Amino acid sequence: MKKVAWILAALFGLAFLGATLLNADLIAKSHRALARGVFREKPITEAARYHLVVILPDTDDSFFQGLLEGIKESAPVVDSVAQVFRYPNSFPLEAERYFEIALRSKVDGLIMFTPRNDRVIDRVRKAAQNGVVFVPVGTDAPLGALSGFIGSGSLQQGFEGGKRICEQLGASARIGVILPASSSGEPAKEPLYRGVASAIKSYPNAQIVAVARARPGILSGEETASAMLRDYPLVNALFCSSSRDTMGAAQVVIDLNRVGRVLIIGADETPEIRRYIDKGVIAASIVRDSRRIGQEAVLSFSRLKGNQPILASLEAGFVVITAKGVAR
Repeated sequence: MKKVAWILAALFGLAFLGATLLNADLIAKSHRALARGVFREKPITEAARYHLVVILPDTDDSFFQGLLEGIKESAPVVDSVAQVFRYPNSFPLEAERYFEIALRSKVDGLIMFTPRNDRVIDRVRKAAQNGVVFVPVGTDAPLGALSGFIGSGSLQQGFEGGKRICEQLGASARIGVILPASSSGEPAKEPLYRGVASAIKSYPNAQIVAVARARPGILSGEETASAMLRDYPLVNALFCSSSRDTMGAAQVVIDLNRVGRVLIIGADETPEIRRYIDKGVIAASIVRDSRRIGQEAVLSFSRLKGNQPILASLEAGFVVITAKGVAR
């Protein structure tokens, strides 16, 4: 019996080793295929002159939807095809892997979402060394001097939100600010927070009484808004930095039967946000022009590929949607 047991154990071990080696081989082949551009959103055709890689967070937030739409619209105009890679919001290191793959693949250009705290200067240098045109996009420009960044600044967004809250609530405003999940660091140093704080200075006694950073995930906005209203009962205004958090905050205010008692200033635009505005649940939404960011990023790639001088950083701006219509 012992001999049989040893034989079975040996056979099992060989089978396990074979499966492990096969799996490793498949993983290696997958990585090589990715580097060759096999896994792509659309086939790369010979008709396109340039191969453009786009690296963005994998989220349904409308800011990134607009950004991608702008890129896809403009890529054919400059004889390019865009290959899109998405990485989980909760695992930003995956973006670095795609960046390295793009450099090894010797693509023509790379458009990449770049958070404010990103080490973008290193990426600019490495891309240039590999002959790849690198165009950083996002909301706030990374720290340090960087030409060519294209975004829509949170400082102006925060100022507009704080101004609109105080225009309605005046000195009685008790504001809760929900910061984006894509940023990090001390909340009081965030451009969005500083924008709100600057706007309310004209209204003595108006205060920011709560601030929280949203977490990645579908229910993050609901969880953050619910905890804020529970822990800070004096909050009578919520300022949100993304479409997902805006919709989550609106749902919480409805569930708590506090529509009309908690003012919501949201961000960006979705059909749901439009409906909430029409119903009076959301007072206004500040819509960053992410489609234009995408369009300008492709045009910037084309200019740089044609050896034209790099332009200064571009601020795409925003519009404000209310029940009365759209204001600039």
